[in-house]
Amino acid sequence: MNKLNKILFYLFIIGLISACAPTSKTTQGDLDANKEEVYTFSIPANSISRELKDITPEILKGFPFVSFQPVSNFKGKYPPEFYTRIKHEWTAETLKSADIWKLRNDKNIYDFLYTTPLWIGDLQLTQNDLLKNIVYSSNISEEQFNVLENWIKQGGILWIESAIFISSYDYNLNNFNEKKIKDITDRLSVMTIFGNKVHVRTSYAKRIDEFNTEKLSMVISPEQNIIKRIMLLDRQIDKLLLEQTDYVGIYITLDGEPLIKSGDSVYASYINYGKGKIITIVPFDFKNVHYDGELLRLNLILWALNDRK
Repeated sequence: MNKLNKILFYLFIIGLISACAPTSKTTQGDLDANKEEVYTFSIPANSISRELKDITPEILKGFPFVSFQPVSNFKGKYPPEFYTRIKHEWTAETLKSADIWKLRNDKNIYDFLYTTPLWIGDLQLTQNDLLKNIVYSSNISEEQFNVLENWIKQGGILWIESAIFISSYDYNLNNFNEKKIKDITDRLSVMTIFGNKVHVRTSYAKRIDEFNTEKLSMVISPEQNIIKRIMLLDRQIDKLLLEQTDYVGIYITLDGEPLIKSGDSVYASYINYGKGKIITIVPFDFKNVHYDGELLRLNLILWALNDRK
């Protein structure tokens, strides 16, 4: 009897298990159909989004290389075909960042070296040569300066954004006054660049208080008979914008061949020095599409490259 009870018990368990089992067969296809779909994307480390595309024309990726203004998101004002027609290539670096020692053995590392405008606190007026003062303010030694000079003689192009700014705050903090400003401009006026005289002009913005000024905007219409020498692109430069956000702007140009002139004022000029060039230019705006600052810079770059000896 006990044996029969055991058999019946096992039969009951088997029946119970069978009743709980699925009534239809589950296939691999069923599993795949019910599986949650998960997509993964590989995003480059230097990209903030997989949708981000760089539409900047190739020629503008290092342009304009001469400006103290931020150049992020600069796409240029002209259609793509305008830029693709420009076949020139060049290398440029700030004087502060350049490897000047390498120029001793390879003068072709850079086509351009450039300096950006200075704030009065960065300027050291210890030399009679203005370029030496600018260079020393960039923490460049006498020996490096000699390397730089030799590089220019061999065909290098030095581009100087020739402005010195004094903010309303600096004016107040350092107890500037009209006499002190005049002393600075008089000192600058007797300086030279490799023996060439310079011209100095000063502009004042409207001072609101000891910290703030109202932006000064100057529209320059260049004389076409002078600027035509650098016009290599098929568009005309009609008006240029010079904006000054600081209280005092001191602008300096070489007493050389004028490149941009309006009335009695010269806003860009150059000298040949050996096989190379030194260009001085006030920091015209290049972003505002209603003016021709971008076109000016492109023309000036191409002209300087083509005009080297």
